[in-house]
Amino acid sequence: MKSELATLSLGSYFYFRKDSLYYLFQLLEYNPNQILVQSFWSTTNVPSMEKLHQFDVKSACSEFDEEFDELTIIGKEKITADQKQEITQFLKIKAGKIAREAGFMTLKREAVDAFEKGEYPEAIRLFSLAAPYSKYDIEIYEKRGIAYLKLGQYIDALADFEYYLMHNPENEIVNAALQSAKKEITKKK
Repeated sequence: MKSELATLSLGSYFYFRKDSLYYLFQLLEYNPNQILVQSFWSTTNVPSMEKLHQFDVKSACSEFDEEFDELTIIGKEKITADQKQEITQFLKIKAGKIAREAGFMTLKREAVDAFEKGEYPEAIRLFSLAAPYSKYDIEIYEKRGIAYLKLGQYIDALADFEYYLMHNPENEIVNAALQSAKKEITKKK
């Protein structure tokens, strides 16, 4: 029922109740694509404007994505200059994150293309550029490890496979590739 928020004035304080807790927010910005709020820590106390000073701010500005059945409006205060700065800062951070994610996805896509074409040095270079943006996208480490293995760079392959297996230990292909890299390293000793 987020459509209810469209009827609120900016600066309105509202709450909803879920699982015997009250969730309090102040509406900072509303448009069809995003709703920005100041959020407060949930509590067992019923929110009111008189008790507002008793509620601790959880986030000065964040996107509202809560599900609720019914909301209660308790009042309104003008949005302050500090809050406007928080909104601006939040939007800058969000834009930067979107740009980084887009850059990451482009790098990853190019790396996968190079990998699939057998252009392993280029794939390694591109996967290495993409890795710092998303250390939990383990496909990068799987494919870069295989590229290292194909090029005979066994120690680097081993490191990528071990990292990958920390997150997905059941992958039989990566486990086999890890054993292959270990075998090649042992041969060279």
